[in-house]
Amino acid sequence: MNIKSSKSGNNTHETSNSKEQPPANRNDDGCNVGLLEDERKRAIYENFLFILENKKIYLDAHISLSKLSSLLCTNTSYLSKVINIQFNCNLKTLLNKYRIDHAKELLKQDSCNIQSLPAQCGFISRSTFYAAFTKFEHITPSDYRARYQSVRLRQEIDNNIHRLLIH
Repeated sequence: MNIKSSKSGNNTHETSNSKEQPPANRNDDGCNVGLLEDERKRAIYENFLFILENKKIYLDAHISLSKLSSLLCTNTSYLSKVINIQFNCNLKTLLNKYRIDHAKELLKQDSCNIQSLPAQCGFISRSTFYAAFTKFEHITPSDYRARYQSVRLRQEIDNNIHRLLIH
């Protein structure tokens, strides 16, 4: 992170105590504190997004704000603020949304076992998984799978009809 600060000798707004206390929005080095804060939050956000999407940290059923903040070398307060601002929700809701999206992808596979699905998606209990799934999708996992299979079957039928009509 490169931060440039320019110090000018002819600052007309200097007061007699300016060497004792920096202005409210500057630190001791003369850097804009708001910019540093924004850069820090952006870095936390980018690193959080990386471990969320690339490392799939949401699959860890025991992940917590304190564990995440430790992984990201920040504190829980900063991380919580970043999540709330960037995602407009708290950590639990965000993790559950990613977990449910993962579950939906697994449900599209014929080999997916619905009984073991909660654990595969990072949920500790089956009831929590079903409650979260229903909250986000407004249907149960079984109904979601049935609906997906029905749509897939209709597409297959449409493709078969199309092939018959072309030949």
